[in-house]
Amino acid sequence: MASTLRPESLLWRVVFLLCAISCITTDSTRKFFKVNPKIVSDVNIWTSGVEGEIAGYRTPFMTYTPNGTILALAGARKYSKGDAGKKILALRRSTDKVDDGYDKGVLGAGTAFVDDDSNTTFVMFIHCQFRCAVPSVLLMNSTNDGVTWGQPRNITPQLQPGIVSHPSPGYGIRKRYEPHKGRWIVCAHGRAPEWGLSLLLSDDGAMTWRTGAFVYNRPCNDTCGESHHTTFQAGECQPVELPDGSLLVMTRNQLRCTCHCKAFLTSHDGGETLPISSLRFDHTLIEPPTDAGLFYSDGVLYFTGPNSSSKRQKMMLKWSYDNGTSWAGELPIWTKAAGYSAVTMLQKDPEDKNFLYLLYEKGFHKSGTSTAAIAFAKIHLHA
Repeated sequence: MASTLRPESLLWRVVFLLCAISCITTDSTRKFFKVNPKIVSDVNIWTSGVEGEIAGYRTPFMTYTPNGTILALAGARKYSKGDAGKKILALRRSTDKVDDGYDKGVLGAGTAFVDDDSNTTFVMFIHCQFRCAVPSVLLMNSTNDGVTWGQPRNITPQLQPGIVSHPSPGYGIRKRYEPHKGRWIVCAHGRAPEWGLSLLLSDDGAMTWRTGAFVYNRPCNDTCGESHHTTFQAGECQPVELPDGSLLVMTRNQLRCTCHCKAFLTSHDGGETLPISSLRFDHTLIEPPTDAGLFYSDGVLYFTGPNSSSKRQKMMLKWSYDNGTSWAGELPIWTKAAGYSAVTMLQKDPEDKNFLYLLYEKGFHKSGTSTAAIAFAKIHLHA
């Protein structure tokens, strides 16, 4: 006798088939969709040496706002493109700018983050970077989508003395999972008197801050095996939170310990510690070295940076379905000179997660400066 296929059985088979085609399942509770990124647009939003008194725009970083706005920020260097010159913070969303107050510097562009509950956008940055023995870490906020900003407040006295904490170009995160659910975390890199990477933590809605994990410079061979490079020195860094509540922190491998590639550390205690035993080097993510972008959403980890081990060029988007253990694909963004980058995603509507936004330093020649402009790219993830 021929078997009869019941309608409900057919429905479940269709659902199973669709999931098998379009989804990857990593465990019994978490599924994510494969991505197929395509560039929708790529426009220059700042051009060095062209706009007003600004000689160069560098160190881009950005964030979304709860109202669905993208805020693009950069260090606008007034008289030269060098690190130690006079700077302002340039904000594309509005005409607001923060002047460093000195002819020699100065202000260091930093980290942005958003409190969706209070509709508040924060920017943390460093002041008197090269002029003062202990530069100040300042925090300012906006409650009207970045149109106007309050006066910066100095949080340096709350942080660990003797460590210069320069908030890295990128974004801060708020933990969604235990341990320490709700905690704000900003990754900073330090200079003399004590070099290293530090995590700045707040458990009261960004009102007060303290220094959590600190990873200081160390001999390369102590942790990295045989290498002709003598020191592991962290640089600009970016944390993301994974679904198990752990923090994955990517850092610039400044002195190229082991390889010309990115380094990663992991924290399982909400940023209190970053055990050196968790240090690993990703030989797939080659770097010149430079700052890079990292973003996690719905089971996919996104990376942006120059796809070169020696020069700031060939901006590339890469993505991973296993938290960076391997990289499933890549999309060339710009084939010529390119440097620092930052990525974000809008959070207001479910449809927003179809797009990734990239801000990056851009040059117009394959061999040459990567700081001719700062470009903003919109990328459709499921094209």
